[in-house]
Amino acid sequence: MWRQQTRNLCSVTGGRSLKAEKWDALVIGGGHNGLTAAAYLARSGLSVAVLEHRHVIGDAASLLRPAFIKELELKRHGLKMLKRSPSSFTPCLDGRYLLLGPDKELNYSEISKFSKRDAEAYPRYENQLENFCKFMDPLLDSSPPETLQGISSFNARMKSKLQKSVFWAHCLRRALVLGQKEMVDFMDLLLSPDSLVLNNWFENDVLKATLAMDAVIGTTDPMGFCFCNFICNGNAVLYN
Repeated sequence: MWRQQTRNLCSVTGGRSLKAEKWDALVIGGGHNGLTAAAYLARSGLSVAVLEHRHVIGDAASLLRPAFIKELELKRHGLKMLKRSPSSFTPCLDGRYLLLGPDKELNYSEISKFSKRDAEAYPRYENQLENFCKFMDPLLDSSPPETLQGISSFNARMKSKLQKSVFWAHCLRRALVLGQKEMVDFMDLLLSPDSLVLNNWFENDVLKATLAMDAVIGTTDPMGFCFCNFICNGNAVLYN
């Protein structure tokens, strides 16, 4: 149904003004959040108009969570996920370059051009981030517990306590699976700047510069937790 509703928006072109239509909902911004919200509203039967100033829509749609892709049946509507191979290319002023991708042998060979030590450390670095993401992944789709301040209802308070206990119990279970040492390393990653994280792992600046790209998100200060953000959301995927 939501696909039929969005067709209504596409028909408002040429001399017809958006004001001539009566919409149940207006979504300001055609980024990934706006498009997702509009799709859910339209799927529920509402007529929705998405207003976007730029000629490009979608924004960070390549980072859509798998749940959205499944619920909105995006693959049935033409979405194709393409693996990046290679995933990064870093040229140097002296003519050398660093090429990284999903091929482990290629990564070892490429990194070895700059540092044998880093080539040995890189698989361990990736493995640690993947383990951290296994810990984080279920939490990304979980609602954080609410404080419900000012609500005196006994039922509301009991519901709040139950939700909090379930949330933190889930966190505790994931932490126990991760292990004490890995949990300490995980907290260190979350609270450390990206430069400290990368300096602890690697010695070559070309590799560190390549990996630091994953920790830079908009105007956010580069922090270690951003490395997990890209891994968890599929940093080797493009959308079409």
